[in-house]
Amino acid sequence: MLSKKLCTTGLLLLALLLTGCGGSISTDVYVQDIFEIVEGVEEPLFTSSTISVESPGDEYNDELIELLEANFRDAKNARTTSQDYTTYVSVDVKVPILVLEEYDQFWESEDAVGIVVVDMEDGSAGFGLALNSDKLDVLFNAFAEQLWESASIEDFTFTMKLYNDTRGDVLAYLQGVYADGVPIAYEEIFEMARRDVIEIRLSDVVRDVAYYDGLVVIGVVE
Repeated sequence: MLSKKLCTTGLLLLALLLTGCGGSISTDVYVQDIFEIVEGVEEPLFTSSTISVESPGDEYNDELIELLEANFRDAKNARTTSQDYTTYVSVDVKVPILVLEEYDQFWESEDAVGIVVVDMEDGSAGFGLALNSDKLDVLFNAFAEQLWESASIEDFTFTMKLYNDTRGDVLAYLQGVYADGVPIAYEEIFEMARRDVIEIRLSDVVRDVAYYDGLVVIGVVE
């Protein structure tokens, strides 16, 4: 009986240790990059992204940083930040931007996150998020094995900051996302003047589509 009670106590302690590990991935998307990819720019293009993961404790921060640096391209500027009494470990990384026809290359690379651009053949271009679920699952498993922190795609939020860095006005068509904090259920058109920025946060449904299907288109610019 004592052995059974000890076993039960051990399982309860393990359940307490395996707490959820939340985080966010925020990526900068530039309209000029979208158009250049569609037009067939020769050299590979990358954009900046910030990965933030809830700290499991100060004694684990260095190990968490090593995991992030090992799983994302050109990781640098590792730091800790605080938000709502919670400490996060953040790193800046690079993610690829690629046209839909080259999407297979994304799965062949070591990148977990990417931006996909679609030529709409009418002067406009779609853009969206690509997720390599195999690569992300490796990272989530490492959280559990090395940091005693469970994690899944449901624990992460994805944000894109869309910058109009062109010399003129741009129309952005968005649907099924949050634009500057406002939920957009049906397609809405946003007029972006030069240097305007829209913060786009993916809904849970759109995020999960990107994870399970590999990619999701979230908007069109023209």
